[in-house]
Amino acid sequence: MNGRKARALNRSRRERNEQWLAEARAVPAVLMEAHETFELWQRGRFTFALPVILDDLPGEMKDALAVYRGAALDGRCPGCRVASRVSRKGLMTTHHESGCVAHPDRLVELGERLGVDIERTS
Repeated sequence: MNGRKARALNRSRRERNEQWLAEARAVPAVLMEAHETFELWQRGRFTFALPVILDDLPGEMKDALAVYRGAALDGRCPGCRVASRVSRKGLMTTHHESGCVAHPDRLVELGERLGVDIERTS
């Protein structure tokens, strides 16, 4: 593939991804399944596996998980300028700034400090 075709393909993918994000943000998130430690939510064509906020968690962890969950579903974070992206394969990811309480590394650190076992899946 030459450079012109590659740029056109990348541009086409970016436009497709932006359209998918816009479509997803235009519809409400719907809870599909609830399990013991996670829930499956659907928003547009995207499915999210999000941690359940358990009652026995410390308040600080509950707050951080609420921010994490909200940012994943809404694409907005009160703690940082979160970036939602769609990969070349059509997978949506949410990236928090490194200092944000909802950043996965900060969640793990918070869990270690509070004695809460955090399983990071990605």
